[in-house]
Amino acid sequence: MKMQNEMVDRLAGAIPLRGSVRVYTGEPVPEEKLSDIREFIDGLAVPFEHNTRFDIFTAELGRKLYNNGINPPTNIAMLSQTDLVSVSKTGFVGELLLLHATSLELSTCWFGHYKLSEVGRYVPGIATEERIKESNLGYGYGKVVDVGERVICGTPVGYRDGEKKRLLDIVAGKISANRKPIEALLENPELAPNIPDDIASALDLARLAPSAGNMQMWRFGLKDDFKTVTVAKPVGYKHFKWEHPDVDIGICAAHLWLGLLQKGYEPSVDVAMDEDRALWSFGV
Repeated sequence: MKMQNEMVDRLAGAIPLRGSVRVYTGEPVPEEKLSDIREFIDGLAVPFEHNTRFDIFTAELGRKLYNNGINPPTNIAMLSQTDLVSVSKTGFVGELLLLHATSLELSTCWFGHYKLSEVGRYVPGIATEERIKESNLGYGYGKVVDVGERVICGTPVGYRDGEKKRLLDIVAGKISANRKPIEALLENPELAPNIPDDIASALDLARLAPSAGNMQMWRFGLKDDFKTVTVAKPVGYKHFKWEHPDVDIGICAAHLWLGLLQKGYEPSVDVAMDEDRALWSFGV
């Protein structure tokens, strides 16, 4: 099933509006918006197979499910297998969901560091004693690969509490506002002056993707006379805190895909292992 142009425009239009919100009011998400989110998940059409699934759950208000964050009642867990390609695909489809929530005037935040025992109160089967031991001091699912479905990331879904601004959030907002130019993100920067306008527009949306610590570790490759665009982290890249930057690469790939669709392309999409990373390739 092809994603409709109206949906593409709505999701792409949400890209500059979406921000990471860590403090929420207790106001519940109206049932009509929750129904809209469920319908979006059920009808989500992407040009590749994936094993990501979403678990929408209601948590007690104010429980600290996430590292440095306080949850509202509504939350979404994103689950998949833990090989790098599956993890990166979760970033892709998860970002489409977060953009959809943004279009519904809801706030969200990517959290890869979640309290496993707390989230396990609401998502059955994920917080066994063995898995808690494997996790990073009780947060996230650790670095174990190919041992079954795990919660890759989670997001609160609700309304920003504008009365409460922590110093951490103020600093994070300022950091996130700083974006590297496209030239700094290219594997072959000498091609920058010749990038076709449509491709440049899609890359501009891609570089607005969120990333852990705003590291913007993605690198774009331009090949085959601009007929192929790739995105991946640099070979050997390690984040000082976030174990799974290939999630961030999938998020960036989702932005790139939406940008290409907006410009009338129907790009082929492939994602595969390339050394120690997931490599996304878009054929236009």
